[in-house]
Amino acid sequence: METAQRDRPTVGAFGMLTWDQMLQVDSFPRTGGYEVVRETVEQSGGTSGNMSVALARLGVDVSLASCVGNDEHGKNLLQELSAEGCNIEHVSVLDDSPTDRGVIIVSGHGGESDRTILWIKGARLTHGHHLPIEAFFAKDLVLVDVDDPRLRLFLLDLPMHVSPRTRIFGTMTFLTELDPWRALELALRHDYLTGNVAEIIYVTESATLDEAIARFQREMVLSQVRFAAISDGPNGCYLVTRDDAQHVPAFKIDAQDPTGAGDAFAAGVAFSVLNRWNLTETGRFANAMGALATQRLGARTALPSLDEVTSFLNNARIRPSDEHCASEY
Repeated sequence: METAQRDRPTVGAFGMLTWDQMLQVDSFPRTGGYEVVRETVEQSGGTSGNMSVALARLGVDVSLASCVGNDEHGKNLLQELSAEGCNIEHVSVLDDSPTDRGVIIVSGHGGESDRTILWIKGARLTHGHHLPIEAFFAKDLVLVDVDDPRLRLFLLDLPMHVSPRTRIFGTMTFLTELDPWRALELALRHDYLTGNVAEIIYVTESATLDEAIARFQREMVLSQVRFAAISDGPNGCYLVTRDDAQHVPAFKIDAQDPTGAGDAFAAGVAFSVLNRWNLTETGRFANAMGALATQRLGARTALPSLDEVTSFLNNARIRPSDEHCASEY
């Protein structure tokens, strides 16, 4: 696996920014009970923000189009993104909405850890906001990760009219808020797509992963999608094309906090697309990104550099098949 020797790859990201408060407890509290908080962390987050920071740490030139509120959380969020090397010129500060926030409860220990997200919705991109279309569509890759379906459709329809060479990379994160038929219709308009097992099962209205992959492959035939990367968390991932579905096993690792692992996985897939790696290389790199992101409390805290991923891949062990787990990134 070699990174192409050229100028820094460029990404324009349309998406979500959130200020996260992490609470670590031994176990999730039962109804009416309580748990002692062992550790707290506050940091910038949000799916798009996490992916953007992950790509920036890998050496990608990332520009963000998003929104924050005119408050302390928004100010801190922008400062952290800028310090990570992300271009925040096109992040709007809104006076009429607070910054989007997440309260994330991380429960359990090691490989048994899980997380529960309480989402306090705030400022975010919607249809009608001013967008840097010309500048972003000239990037090597455009990341679309918005929860407004009208805005998503607008962004997905534009390339065929104004920029046919633009490549759209999308996540399924917010598609599960739509009716399945509508979610699938939007999913099939991306050039590259990433999600997890639960998401692809939902959008294809399937009972099992095998059924979901088979349905998605049938729908891909006349669609824009070149491949879909489906994370199965500690069980690895699947790289799905029209003719093939490759399983790439996960790495053996002691996870401390799964928060943001799916975003790191997605960033790994996007980085692989930028470097034109084959499917096996893509799966290994994305799995490594997801695994490394679980090593510390917080979605951002453990996001690795390219050297750290390379070192991990040179020494990592594959998780034995009899250790497969049911949880997902």
